[in-house]
Parts: sequence; structure tokens; C-alpha cells
Amino acid sequence: MPVLVVNMIPRSLSRETNQDSEPAITVNPANPLEIVGTAFTPDPMGGPVAPIFVSTDGGNTWRLNSIVPSVANTTVPTGDICLAFASAGGNLYGGILGQPSFEFETLRTPAFSNPTPMEVLGHRPDNDQPFTHAITNAGQDHVYIGNNDFQNQPRTATVDVSTNANAAQPKFQSARIETRQTAGQDGPQIRPVAHADGKVYAAFYGWRAQSGSFPGNTLVVTTDVVVVRDDQNAAGANLFQNLIDPADGLAGRIVARGVRIPFNRNGVAATGQQRLGGTLSIAVDPRPNQSNTVYLAWADLQPQTGHTLHVRRSTNGGAVWSPADLLTIANATNAALAINSEGTVGLLYQQLTGTGTNRRWVTHFRRTPDGMAWSDMIFATTPANIPGKLFDPYLGDYDHLVAVDKDFYGIFSANNTPNLANFPQGVKFQRNADFNTQTLLALDNTTSVPVSIDPFFFKVSD
Repeated sequence: MPVLVVNMIPRSLSRETNQDSEPAITVNPANPLEIVGTAFTPDPMGGPVAPIFVSTDGGNTWRLNSIVPSVANTTVPTGDICLAFASAGGNLYGGILGQPSFEFETLRTPAFSNPTPMEVLGHRPDNDQPFTHAITNAGQDHVYIGNNDFQNQPRTATVDVSTNANAAQPKFQSARIETRQTAGQDGPQIRPVAHADGKVYAAFYGWRAQSGSFPGNTLVVTTDVVVVRDDQNAAGANLFQNLIDPADGLAGRIVARGVRIPFNRNGVAATGQQRLGGTLSIAVDPRPNQSNTVYLAWADLQPQTGHTLHVRRSTNGGAVWSPADLLTIANATNAALAINSEGTVGLLYQQLTGTGTNRRWVTHFRRTPDGMAWSDMIFATTPANIPGKLFDPYLGDYDHLVAVDKDFYGIFSANNTPNLANFPQGVKFQRNADFNTQTLLALDNTTSVPVSIDPFFFKVSD
């Protein structure tokens, strides 16, 4: 089973010490050699556009291409960023929280590796955590960007939808997917996914009550985990109304009711410097006639196991879910699901282990053919206390996993100490590093460079 793990920082940036956290990835289904990654990475030249990570050889090598609208000389060049290729034609789409306004901007480029900045298709204020999914149907690029839109308080869970995103003047509409009363807002994670037959799902946390203090870092939210569905590509007038909860007759199936999540303002030593606030991922089986098979991962707060991941499955389009967890993982976050062309499910997550100065972030990739038997592969096990965080989030509010044909592609952020013991599947560094002395080196290959947080790419061929 071939496995590739690559530190994505190019050799030319061997001196950099950025906190390159909150990574996302997308692979061009029409040409899987073309891959784009993103993180909180500033432009190396301090210019007014932020970079994306670009590979044209299947992830073996990476370079930066600064094409994302930003501002000059900023450490964190976007508030959030998540991009996605359409499944045909090579168009790259995405949503960001742009600097300096932090407005939600919708972006597009037909040529991701060229230096021309991405086109801004639209923008609006008061938004959080855009998360992009794209698919091509009948020659039209369909783009779904989950986002938490505070212009629609208190029901903030939203999916911005375009079913003609490759048109000269594409049309986007904002689908409001929360149908119940909230505690002033929904959670920031709104995760869409689409099947080629026209079914579109989205998962979100419906906030119902709050206790504690966000400024005091003690906020705990009581929330429902909700899944909505649209059976017509989300192209009609009343979007995401096809999945009804039998308890109250409202759109949106409640998969887990009244669960509690911490919602941290800041990460602390006890949480591995990572702020915690729930995690969500949803994946649909891409095979023909399998659009009713959906996997969902979320986290809640458990007395004995802390921030705990749960994985469940529906085989009837989200109407009924497995009554018990298929997988339960203690002290973990950043869940990311994907399903390949054979129906194999992949799950990426990061788990905090140990205590005190021995705490470590362990990055797992697990797979199952049936939801019952799960393999376990560890990509990284790195100190959770080094380096000290520069800002929140430390590793990111999410990582990312996608599947193209039989292969899984993913991205995570971690401590970049060049120590082979930290990378059980092996690792390839582009930036200069001495694995014998476990030292990062500058471009001169002599001057030592402090440890920092880097994005790591991986590919697992099934």
C-alpha cells in the first residue's frame, strides 16, 4: 500500500517559521496530478496577495503561487480559506474571509498555477468559516460553500449555492438551512457535500443553549448535530428541505440531540495549545446508486474522554442513522471524512495523548470497507507544547481529506521537527533539514532554524 507524506514548505523558504495552520486541500479529479493546498501562510515577499500551495506532480513537490486577494505585510493573510476544484474543466473555486475587512469573498480561477489573482465573484460582511465543495454536472460547475452568516442571526447556518459557477456571470444564492430556534447563532462548521446524481447534504451544529463565558474561555454550548438534504442539486426555490425530522416535522434530521461542546476562545496547555469547539465532517458514497449512504463525524464533550469524536452512518439518505457509534475516539479533533470509488471510507483526525510536557498530537488516518473494521495508520506524533503558539488556532479549526478514484489525499498541520520517529510512515522534507541532528536549516544549509508548524500532505493509494 503506497504511502506518501511530504512537508509542503518549499526549499526556498527553509528559513520560514510561520504557524502554517488550518490547512485544506483539493485535487483536480480530471487530472489528479494537480493539487492545491491552503493554510495560514503569508506571502513570502510581503505582497498584497496570499499564496496557495501548488503541486503538478501528484504531491511529490510543492511551490507557492500568490493569487488570493489579501493585504501586504500581514502574518495571517486570510481569516479562513477553503478551495475546491470542480470535477471537470479545471476551475478552482473557494471562499475566504478576506483581509483586512474579514468579509466573506467568493473566488474563482480557471488557471490555479498561473500568477493572475483569483477573481472575486462576490463578498459580504459578518461571516465565519467558509468551507467549499464543488462538482460538475452536465457541463455546469456546482459550488457549495458552507458558512456561518451573522447577517441572518439567529439562524446563521448557511450554504451559498451556485449551479452555474463556470458562467461568465454566475449566480449564487444563500440557502438558510437552520429551521429551529437557536441560542443566538449556529456553530461555525457548516459542511456541504454533493453526489453526481443531484443529492446534496450539509451538516451543522444547531446551537440551543450556552453556559459559561467565551471571553473567560469557559463557554460550553448545548447543540444538536443536524443533517439537511436537497435532492435537486440545490437548484430550486426551497433548498435543503428533503430531509424531515420525525420528532418535530421540520427540515433537518437531528442525528444527535442536546450534546455539549466546549467553545474555546484560546487553546491552553491542557488542550495541547489547540482551541476546541466541536468538529464536523460528512461524506457521501460517490458510486452510482449509492447516494443514500452517508457517513458523519462530530465531536462532543464527555466527562471521561474530553473532546470525543463520534462516527455514524445512514444508508437511507440521512433519515435513519446507526443507533450507536461505528467509531468513538477520545481526546480528538479535526475529523475529516472521504469515501473513495470502491466505497472505502477514510477518516483523518488528530488526537491529544499524554500529560504535562509529554502531551503529543497524534495524526491518525483510518479506513473501513464496511464501517465495522477500521485500520489505523499514524502519520505524525509530535510534541504538543513545542513550538509555542503564535495565534489561535494552533493546528487549525480543521484539517482536510478528499478521495479521487481509489486514492485518498489529505493535509494536516504539525510540529516540523525533522525526526523520523515522529513520522512512522516516513516523510519527505522539501525545506532544508538534518535528520541526524533533528535540526531545521536555512537556505545556506548551515544556519539552524527554530521549529514551527508546517502543513503536511499525504496520499494513500488503495
